[in-house]
Amino acid sequence: MNIVVFALVVFFTDEGQITSYWLHQKHCLSDARMLSTRAENYEAVKAYCKPVIVDPEKVTIRGYFKNGDR
Repeated sequence: MNIVVFALVVFFTDEGQITSYWLHQKHCLSDARMLSTRAENYEAVKAYCKPVIVDPEKVTIRGYFKNGDR
């Protein structure tokens, strides 16, 4: 069974990579904003969230619990 989740896409070079999947958009956006904001100890990168369809049996989805797992 496939579900819609939010993928955190981060650009380390010219090519974006999906680094994680999130059930809740708010949590994904929080990480994207944190990575996109320049801080003294690292250089800011381009990061955003996009909706994708994935199989929860094949990928790890943060905030998603399978069959009552917690």
